[in-house]
Amino acid sequence: MSTDIGIDLGTSKTILLSGSKVILEQPSVVTVDTETWEPIAYGEKAYAMVGRTPDSLTTVYPIERGVIADYNIAEQMLKFYMRKAFGNRIVKPRVMVSMPIGVTSIQHRSVAKAVEIAGGRNVCTVEGPVAAAIGLGVDFNIARGSMIIDIGAGTTDVATISMGGLAECTTARMASFDFDEAIIKYIKKVHNILIGKQTAENIKIQIGSVVPRQVEIAMQAKGRNIFTGLPEIFEITATDIFEAVKDTADTICLSIKSVIENTSPDLISDIMTDGIHLTGGGASIYGMEELLSEYLGVSVKLSQDPIHSVARGAGMALKNPQLLKNGDYQFRSIQELIVE
Repeated sequence: MSTDIGIDLGTSKTILLSGSKVILEQPSVVTVDTETWEPIAYGEKAYAMVGRTPDSLTTVYPIERGVIADYNIAEQMLKFYMRKAFGNRIVKPRVMVSMPIGVTSIQHRSVAKAVEIAGGRNVCTVEGPVAAAIGLGVDFNIARGSMIIDIGAGTTDVATISMGGLAECTTARMASFDFDEAIIKYIKKVHNILIGKQTAENIKIQIGSVVPRQVEIAMQAKGRNIFTGLPEIFEITATDIFEAVKDTADTICLSIKSVIENTSPDLISDIMTDGIHLTGGGASIYGMEELLSEYLGVSVKLSQDPIHSVARGAGMALKNPQLLKNGDYQFRSIQELIVE
């Protein structure tokens, strides 16, 4: 059968949506043979190996900061995921895939080519905030400004959208993965303990906060003491994590402020009335709505399903292409995308 697929090809996760249903959600991670670079495992199985592989195996994130860093691995990962989701039941679907704002035409073609080789028939790339706006139900039929903040794993996209087009936008190379890195550095500096990426992410999810909590919470974690070299269990508090990530959060706030400063007063008036839409997996950290509302002086609303907003919007745009009529969004074969 032939169908249409919306893809959110993210630094942390790859999400495939068909119709209105999420049919696959897997980490964008591949484990490869260190010598041959042949894939050994994909997705959750590969993610479980991060930091735990022997020298003969290497874990690879083929998507970095929202763009393809390892083309061959990304292509094989996409092919594996499409086959996993559909088996042999799918015949050359149309595909809409989201990308960060500001990527080059070469990067657009790279993604389109990888998706087409993985099994897509015609490919359309769309900016993540535009797809998120569609997924959030923003009305593109009226001349009214809306602001979307999409905090992903590798990038934070900020866009003012009107009539389905980008009025002002930027991409900050600062997002959820940077929270993890900040936590690793803080625990090393303050507690003299080394922890891995998965431990840092788990700490962020359980007690992470970008504002001081009224009630302190804590958890125990495990790592390696940098002086003794021995395993150690330590306690970390939400206040510790707030101290660790506040500089990263401030950088994200500054990026958003720069978009507001360059947005026309009339669009700002609309945004002040309607508020700002907040989405993306990184937006789920405790206190992000409160921090941004206080910093920007505008109401900020976290979407009900921040992780799937972009993929859902891509799927909705496939059903109703008129939503994107005011932008240069076209389904093209890879031959049409090649610049002579």
